[in-house]
Amino acid sequence: MAVTTAEINNYIGFTTQKKEPSQNMDKDAFLKLLVAQLQNQDPSQSQDPQAMVQQMTAFSQLEQLQNVGEQLKVMQSQNVALFQASATTLVGKHVRVQGADVQLINEAARIGIDLSADAANVKMVVKDDTGRTITTLDIGSFQAGHREFEWDGKNSEGLQLDNGVYRVEFIATDEEGNKVDAMCVSDLRVDSVAFADGTVLVVAGGKYYSLGDIIEVKA
Repeated sequence: MAVTTAEINNYIGFTTQKKEPSQNMDKDAFLKLLVAQLQNQDPSQSQDPQAMVQQMTAFSQLEQLQNVGEQLKVMQSQNVALFQASATTLVGKHVRVQGADVQLINEAARIGIDLSADAANVKMVVKDDTGRTITTLDIGSFQAGHREFEWDGKNSEGLQLDNGVYRVEFIATDEEGNKVDAMCVSDLRVDSVAFADGTVLVVAGGKYYSLGDIIEVKA
């Protein structure tokens, strides 16, 4: 049976594969340098014991840091697994999410708003799925907290908009004209939980939301 050159090189300890140089020095490389330094020292020359102690101390610290790093990686993997497992308990529950789209069906849509304080004037900005503003409506005053109202799907000129999905934002001010934090919210049922690159996403209403979008979890 013929033997290739690559098999011969592999047998005698050579390899044809190119090895990329490492930019970082691990503990093995440090130890090799230390051994090489000891082997090439001149026995006739007096050695500095303090320098040797410093080198051994540095090697010990490097080894300890690498061991700690490996342990932290293991702990991180375990924490991610536990976090993902706990997130699955959201399936089937109803959550209140911010930034959800509003669906206009049969010329009607129910919209939720959360206000940080009483608002004397609230404007509702309606946008399409590209972010283009379609209309801006004055919807009156609201008390602080969570409120819901019906929108008939008409623009500021009283024309009926087509059924579909819209984005809604609010601009709210108090009696003195100071800005009041206001956001559009929706109550949705969690259908499933997805995992992507260590991130947990909930699937509700046919869309993906991060856990940061959830502001309340219900039974």
